Amino acid sequence: MKAHELFRLLSSAEVAALVRSACEDDEVPDKIAGGVLTYQSLTLKRLAKLPEETRKAYVRRTLRDKRAAELSIYVLSAALVRSRRPLIEAFLEAAGLPHEGAHVTVEGAIAQPPPKKIETAVEALLGSFPARDAALYLHAFTAQPDVRWPALEARLASDPRLQVEDLSAS
Repeated sequence: MKAHELFRLLSSAEVAALVRSACEDDEVPDKIAGGVLTYQSLTLKRLAKLPEETRKAYVRRTLRDKRAAELSIYVLSAALVRSRRPLIEAFLEAAGLPHEGAHVTVEGAIAQPPPKKIETAVEALLGSFPARDAALYLHAFTAQPDVRWPALEARLASDPRLQVEDLSAS
């Protein structure tokens, strides 16, 4: 599942929380604003005059837009690293991936560990963290351009605990 597809399943409150977390990185607000201007065909002057709730709606619409796929994965990754650091570190450790904190230290493609190791890492997450948080992270992880892990993708598709329930109407 791609990041923009994940954003389509999240509630407005969840999107807002992720955007707030991502915006702790000084570069993210400008990237989001640029994406909104580009993909929603708005001028900066017009965007600035809109009420805050309308601007937030434009941000949600942009992050859910397939055309903004690169922005969506950037924002989702930045948000998860800031807001779900213990979960990410636990997964990377259990999967046996080299990392510094919540960041993988592998350049280029991240080789898939043995399927048994993936199973152990997934079960560790589900045993220690809310299933929705684990599912969101694991789907976001597989959406990364350097990750091609058929074993994890199969697990995400088959395990009901790892389905991201559609809360977009809330």
